[in-house]
Amino acid sequence: MKVFKRTAEAQRARRFFLKKEVFSPCSPRLRGALLLFVFFASACVTTAQEGEQMRQDIAALRVDLKKEIDTANLERQKLAEEQAKKAKALQDALDALNRAARKSGADLAVDLEKAQNDVTALRGQIEVLQHRLDALEKTTQEQQKALEAANQFVVQRQKELDKAEHPTDRMAIYTLARQKLDAGQIPRARELLQDFLARFPKDELAPNAQYWLGETYYAEKKWNDAIVEFQKVLKEYKGSDKVPDALLKIGMAFQAQGDCENATLFFEEVAQAHRNSPLAKTAHEKSAECRKARKGPK
Repeated sequence: MKVFKRTAEAQRARRFFLKKEVFSPCSPRLRGALLLFVFFASACVTTAQEGEQMRQDIAALRVDLKKEIDTANLERQKLAEEQAKKAKALQDALDALNRAARKSGADLAVDLEKAQNDVTALRGQIEVLQHRLDALEKTTQEQQKALEAANQFVVQRQKELDKAEHPTDRMAIYTLARQKLDAGQIPRARELLQDFLARFPKDELAPNAQYWLGETYYAEKKWNDAIVEFQKVLKEYKGSDKVPDALLKIGMAFQAQGDCENATLFFEEVAQAHRNSPLAKTAHEKSAECRKARKGPK
């Protein structure tokens, strides 16, 4: 049986989201999503599995809130367009009224009465539309406030979860970093790897941690930052098994930026200095790609 403990921050968040003014304009689906958020936010997560589930539920909540706001904005746009059409129709009716006023004879009374009725009806419709627009604007603003408050609470809660999940054992830190990287949680993986290197710079896993730190930037296509981190493998861990990997990835980072001249230098270094490495074949292939790109189409 899971045991949950409410925190002071969670209770404040619950009071905020349960205020009538926040919920009153929202749809039932949005209210349900916010209640789900409050439930999870008010819990003290005790396992990594529960923490991951909470992250997924929070992400779903933020998507729901965003959809609600987008829907409200679309509705407001439609109402504004409808109001513009009605305003044009009102102007047309006023023009007709002016034309009727210049007439004489039996048709004058009929035209005047019709034009006046059209103007009155259109003015009434415009007033209704304006009222709906004002109400929708208020709803959108309150939904936006709810989304901002949810985002702020999620950021704070995420920090608490990360802190609670942060191990101190060398292997546990390294393993968690790899897991986060494989799961696509790049910033979290980078934080863990940096912590590992700060704590255990001489550890046997330090070259690997340095290499994977470079991979966090490579995954985000931050090519120059990746190159800097991969070069640290070459400089600080010269005898490491990760040297060929780092050389290859430096070349690929240059290649991704269209710099095949520098890329080829690193590919050839892998192929020549590490010819027995499984990466030598990949380096040959990448080097061939660069030579072909530099020659251009025939």
